[in-house]
Amino acid sequence: MNQVLLNICLTAIGLCLFKMLIPENHMKKQTNFLVACFFLASLLFFFTSGGINLAGALDFSSSETSYINFEEHYMNAQKRAVENEIGKEMKTRIEPILAEEGIYPQEIYTIVNISDTYSISINEIRLVFPEMTEESLEVMKKAIDITQEEVGDRILVSGDFKR
Repeated sequence: MNQVLLNICLTAIGLCLFKMLIPENHMKKQTNFLVACFFLASLLFFFTSGGINLAGALDFSSSETSYINFEEHYMNAQKRAVENEIGKEMKTRIEPILAEEGIYPQEIYTIVNISDTYSISINEIRLVFPEMTEESLEVMKKAIDITQEEVGDRILVSGDFKR
């Protein structure tokens, strides 16, 4: 594209200098017509001589063209927002039940799958506890059983310790 602009500029400058050298007289219209024809002929020569492939320069479908798919970006943001909302809801549902038993996990993660057809499924709930001891292992097992009973068999409930 730089070659095109350079060619146009050099041709225009050359023609301006040529017009300045020719005195103004009764042949002004013919001179302007000849200058315009020469300018157009030089442009046509440049495009047809292989100086630039105009079709290739204007091809926006090539693989080198980068673009941002705003629809996909927006949909992913929506999915993350729904996943976060489901995670908060599950946490507010599970925390009080575990608190009644005196169990306080450090974190509760909800792993959610949202397909492209907008079906939502909760795959796993992970309870994270601060440190691993024999006592905390028993508490974690009890928390898993209570949570599994609350959410049903279709959702996997697991436990882990903070690393």
